[in-house]
Amino acid sequence: MHRNATSWPARVSLLAVLLASIAACDRAPSSTRESAWNRHDLWIHRPTVEEPVPARGKIFEPRIGFLGAAEVRDLSRVPPEQLVHFPHRPAGQIRAVAQRVGSRLAWRVEVGSAGYLSFVPLPPDPPCDCRLRIGIRDAPGSVEEIWSAPAPSVGALAEAAVELDLSTRAGRTIDLLFQVEGPANPATTPVEAPPSYALWGSPAVYSHGRVAAPSSLPRANGANGKPNVLFVGLDTLRADRLGPWGRRPTLSPTFDRLAEESDVWLDAYSVFNVTNPSFVSMMTGLYGKNHGVYDLETPLPQAAKTLAESFHEGGYQTMAILSARHLQDSNSGLGQGFDEITQPTEHFAGELATDMMMDWLAEHGTPTEKVPHPKPFFAWLHLFDPHTPHTPPQPYAVGFRPDFDLGLAPVRSWWPFRAPGPRAFVEDVLGGHADLYDGEVAYLDRQLGRLLGFLDSRGLLETTIVVVVADHGESLGEHGILFRHVGLHDTTTHVPLLIRWAGPRRVGHAHRGLVQTIDLFPTLLGAAGLPVPPQDGQDLRELSALGKNGRRVVFSEHAGRLGLMVRTNEWKYLVSMGNTRFFPDGPSLYDLKNDPQETANLAGRGLPKEKEMEQLLQRWLAERRKTVAPQPKALDPEEEKRLRGLGYLR
Repeated sequence: MHRNATSWPARVSLLAVLLASIAACDRAPSSTRESAWNRHDLWIHRPTVEEPVPARGKIFEPRIGFLGAAEVRDLSRVPPEQLVHFPHRPAGQIRAVAQRVGSRLAWRVEVGSAGYLSFVPLPPDPPCDCRLRIGIRDAPGSVEEIWSAPAPSVGALAEAAVELDLSTRAGRTIDLLFQVEGPANPATTPVEAPPSYALWGSPAVYSHGRVAAPSSLPRANGANGKPNVLFVGLDTLRADRLGPWGRRPTLSPTFDRLAEESDVWLDAYSVFNVTNPSFVSMMTGLYGKNHGVYDLETPLPQAAKTLAESFHEGGYQTMAILSARHLQDSNSGLGQGFDEITQPTEHFAGELATDMMMDWLAEHGTPTEKVPHPKPFFAWLHLFDPHTPHTPPQPYAVGFRPDFDLGLAPVRSWWPFRAPGPRAFVEDVLGGHADLYDGEVAYLDRQLGRLLGFLDSRGLLETTIVVVVADHGESLGEHGILFRHVGLHDTTTHVPLLIRWAGPRRVGHAHRGLVQTIDLFPTLLGAAGLPVPPQDGQDLRELSALGKNGRRVVFSEHAGRLGLMVRTNEWKYLVSMGNTRFFPDGPSLYDLKNDPQETANLAGRGLPKEKEMEQLLQRWLAERRKTVAPQPKALDPEEEKRLRGLGYLR
């Protein structure tokens, strides 16, 4: 498979030189990287207004917009009684520059090599018959138009990102001109009509430039240097939707490439089927029976010890970007230990959370003249895609993904991963379609690629442990369930988990054998050389050591205390308790060797294996740690409405 020269695979020859230099001493002199990606966010930098319109209203305003229409469902198709339980749910939030129709804005930017401008044209607010234009001014009176198109209208699919080549201006300072022209016949617009604004989503200039290189590289085991840790937590992502787990044709060139140089645990299982309890377990290393958080509104007690607290006490700077409102600290209690935490008013689209992480890493994770030796970081990036509603932008929504792993370089060619064409929701209440779910996965893969490209260009992949894991999976029609992660079948508990260790590029390894998401807790602290407090996880490095084949059994619990599960390589036993809307109460037993899809319930047939698995589950449940019981908080009406919109409440 061919790869772009600006993509993020490590440069082996450079690494060899660097590693040789630290063999004689623990700290090498700092240097500069000539090809580091820099990001100039136009949302942050105020433009010059060059052609103001008459009075009334602002000409320029930074806003938070949506990647697509604010409303993503056709409510006319939803039964009225359902609307009471499931109010509308908007598409993901992104940054947007609002520009008054009839105006021209100018941003002065310095363009490095391989530069390009990226943005998403969003529907005007309110709608108008407008035209968008972008030009470059190199000198006074010299303007070259590089793009022009009608403003998009509100539609079922979000617009594709526009990526405009600026490489011919490398090494120069230019003015980027954004102009919005009004309707051809102004007489058709009522005088009393409110002013319209064009919306430019995620506008930024990317190019290569110089940054200081890391001044030291940690040993591979972290013993003689503290590695950074980037914890990427993905929401609602099934393992079987990724290339390393067998998805063909692949949706995920970035995941595939990352897996080639990572330890990949092919048989990893979440200990919960919903977001907050699952991440609480990962961040504490505790099963739900020991931390007591079973829903989206009960915070983890302050007495618990989290990964962030352990890293903070170990001298790390800590930060988190949480893309779902219900994961915020007041609901989850997971803010403890973080120096900084960012959370949305609704939910972030993947590109906004990724952009913010790149901005933070540029300021805090990369050596600068002011801070040549920054503290190591523990950063948690939570990405909400591909949770419902399924609203991937074009062209992911119609079945295309980037042709190959690009890093932060612009996409120049696209590859179909299914028969191309639009898809309507097959479940209007939540807003879902299996093909659109796949589009979300491909879009998510692109965001991960952008982030890894940024890290690699700045030398941070050499000093950072990168963890990628999902909180739970999703039902896409299995067991009669659409787009809800209820139940404890493999569709909701089997998750992707991989770790790219700090240090030189190495050939990855795919591990077979059962592991759990809570095993990340002791693994990451141990890899950083930090103390590991009492918890329920096992170090993945030990579970995967020569002669070992993972855990003998794994366990999962259902949100709301509605079920329990125990699983071996060949058998699964689960108990449903009060989840009768989807499953009858009682036990289920599955022979996974002969029935991997879990379709034939063998419980109640007198098989000795059922009694054996039941006893395993009961013994595990009886073993508890002494911990502080969490206190549920009362939901305010707005938060209750949001959780209903996600399908969590009824």
